[in-house]
Amino acid sequence: MNQKQERERLRGEVLRKRDSIPLSVRTELSRRIVHHAINWIEVNRADAVLIYLSMRSEVETGDLLNYLLAQNKIALAPVMRMKQRDLTPYRIMDAKEDLVLHPYGMYQPNNETCPSFPLNQIDLIFVPGVAFDLRGYRIGYGAGFYDRFLPQCPQAVWIGLAYEAQIVTNTFPQPWDVPLHQILTEAA
Repeated sequence: MNQKQERERLRGEVLRKRDSIPLSVRTELSRRIVHHAINWIEVNRADAVLIYLSMRSEVETGDLLNYLLAQNKIALAPVMRMKQRDLTPYRIMDAKEDLVLHPYGMYQPNNETCPSFPLNQIDLIFVPGVAFDLRGYRIGYGAGFYDRFLPQCPQAVWIGLAYEAQIVTNTFPQPWDVPLHQILTEAA
């Protein structure tokens, strides 16, 4: 099996494992992971924070968004342009008013009413993924959005949010994959 096939096999296996975690358990594990994320933000005094808006069985980020807004942090989330395969951060001021449903089923900031944000001013980026290894490499959904985006923000810290069930020995990174600085799970 070549690396591409191995990555596809691993993506499917970990997605099935993640999807099989009961909702109530995922919610509790997400609560713990978000607690670790908030501690990281406070200890490191991050101000401008880009989060992903969770979908399906991903680590739930709604409480993290609410924390950022309550603490008057600069809460950012990506707008995904599928054809261009890129993402642009937009600032969220109100979780109820500023989010719209993307055709692919995830929420994103309304890019007609929310302001975009300069990439060089982002302090921290929380990154989604399917599988993560201990070297910081990840397997996402296969479109490469974050692998293209993260190098544009070298001043930011890149942190993956994952359940322990998503940690694997090897993600078989490709030459274009960029390792994250840290991964937070329910264990820390």
